[in-house]
Amino acid sequence: MFTKLAIAAAIVTQPAFGIETNTVDTNTLLIDVENTIGDTCIKDFNTNPTADLFPTKWSSPSIKTYGDVDLYGAKFEPSVTTELLDITYHNNYKIIHNKFVNATYLLYQCGTEPPVEEVESGIHKLILEVPHKGGLLLTSTVQIPAIELLGLRSEVKAYVGNTKWISSPCLNHMLDEGEIINVDGDRDDVGHSESASSVEAFLAAYPDALVLGGPYDNPDAANTMVIAGSQENTNVGQFDWIAFYAALYNKEDMSNRIAGSAQQNYDCASENSYFLSTSPIQRKLKATTSTTRRVAEGEEDGRPTLLWASWFSGYGWSVASCPTYQSDTECEWAAACNVKILSRPEGVGNAPESLGGRYWYLSDEEFLEFGKDADRWVYKSQHWLKVFEEKGEEYFQQFKAYRNQQVYDTQGVSPNSWYEQRLAEYYVVGMDVCAIMGVDDGLHKSRWLRNIFNDPIGVMPQCNVAEIDEPYVAPVSDCMPIAATLNVVSEGEGEVNVKDNAGAVSAVQGFTLIASLAVVASLW
Repeated sequence: MFTKLAIAAAIVTQPAFGIETNTVDTNTLLIDVENTIGDTCIKDFNTNPTADLFPTKWSSPSIKTYGDVDLYGAKFEPSVTTELLDITYHNNYKIIHNKFVNATYLLYQCGTEPPVEEVESGIHKLILEVPHKGGLLLTSTVQIPAIELLGLRSEVKAYVGNTKWISSPCLNHMLDEGEIINVDGDRDDVGHSESASSVEAFLAAYPDALVLGGPYDNPDAANTMVIAGSQENTNVGQFDWIAFYAALYNKEDMSNRIAGSAQQNYDCASENSYFLSTSPIQRKLKATTSTTRRVAEGEEDGRPTLLWASWFSGYGWSVASCPTYQSDTECEWAAACNVKILSRPEGVGNAPESLGGRYWYLSDEEFLEFGKDADRWVYKSQHWLKVFEEKGEEYFQQFKAYRNQQVYDTQGVSPNSWYEQRLAEYYVVGMDVCAIMGVDDGLHKSRWLRNIFNDPIGVMPQCNVAEIDEPYVAPVSDCMPIAATLNVVSEGEGEVNVKDNAGAVSAVQGFTLIASLAVVASLW
C-alpha cells in the first residue's frame, strides 16, 4: 500500500525580499513546538484539533503586464497570476489543485488523520501524508531545478528517460554512485508503454515512491502527481510551481522567498530597461509605481530589434511567434526589456502535416527577408557551428546581427542546461536579454546567452558532494533598481537633478550609482 506523504510543520516565518508573510498566533506556535516529534510528525493533535499546522502558506503572485495590451486585440487578456495551480490550507491538511488536468491531491500532516469526509468523497487523486518520506521518481529534466532550489536532491530515487540530457552535476554524481536508479537504462528507443512498465517495476520494489509526471502524463497512474508548470502563460507563473514541490515537504516558507526574490529581480531588470529606453521627458526620471508599463505610440520603431530563431534540419528556420507577449517565453523577455522582437507574420512559412500543423518553419529566403535587419540574434540551440557549416558564411553575412558580431546562442552555462538549470533562472535570462540589447545598468554580464564570436561554451561546476542537499543559488548579483537608487528627477531637456539619498546608498549601491549615472548620461 502506498504510504501517505509527510511534511514537517514550518515553525517560524521570516520575512525576506519584501515578501509578505502570514501572521501566526502564539497558541499555534506552542502547538507546533511542543507536539513535533523530530522534524516530521505532530503528536497529540487531538488536544487542539483547530490548531493551524501550516502557518506559512503559498499565495499566488501578482504578475505585472507589459506594454499596451490593447495592441494585441480585444481577445487578449494577459495572465496576471499563476493560473493553473492552487493550494488551500485547512488546519492539519492542504489540498493542491492542478487545474490543467483538474486533479486534486490531499496532503495531511504526519501525526494527524485526514478528514473522513474528504477521504470518502473519492475526489482526490492521492491522499498523502507529509513530509513525504518515500522518495521521488522524476520523469523530466525540467523537474530538476525546483528540487535543487529547495535542497531536496537526496529525495530523488529514480529517473525515467535518457540521463545524458541531465546537466546537474550533483544528480549526475548520484547516478554514477547508484544513489539514483536509471529506470529506462539510457535508451533512446524506449516507447511510452515500455517506459510505463519500467515505472511499474520500480514501484513494485519501491511502493512508497512518488512519481512526478509531466502535464500530459496520465493523472490516474499509480503514485503519480502531475506537474503542469510548463503550461503557464508567464515566466513568473511557470516558476511559481516550485510551491507544488515545496508543499510535499512543508517548505512553503522557502519557496515563497525563492519565488519572491526571483520575481523581484525580474521586475527590477524590466523597470531598469523601461527607464533607460524611454526619453528623459517621458520618464521624468522617476521610479514607476504602475503595474502596467505602456509603450508610447510611435516609439516602437526606435527600439532595438531582436531576432530569436534557430534552424531545424529537414524543416527550416523556427522563429518567434508573438501575436501576444505571453505567447512564449522569448516574447515576454523582449516585452520585459522593452525591445521589439521579430514575430513571424501570419501565413508566412510552412507548417508540416507530419508535425500536426502546429509548428511553422521559414525557408532560407523567407528567413533572410524576415531577419536580415535585426540588431541582435539569439540562436536558441547548441548547434550554431553545424548550421554555419551547412549554410556558409556568405549567407550569414547578409544579416546585420552577424556582421556586427551580435549573435548569441544558449550555451553560456553549458550545452544542455537550457532545458534544465535555466528554468531555475528565468529572471537571469531576462537580465541577459536586457543586457545584450543594451537596456540595462551595464553591470550584468550575460550568463545564459553566449556571444558566439567572443565567449566560450560554458562548463558546469563540479558537485560539492559534502553538501549534496545544499540548495541551489544562482551565481549572479541581485538587480539594483536604477531609478530608485539614483532618485533622479528630470528638470527639462538635458538637465538632471540627482536628489540626496540621505546616506541610504550602500557601498554596492554606490558603485551601481556611478555606473548608472554614466549610462543615464549617455542617453541625453
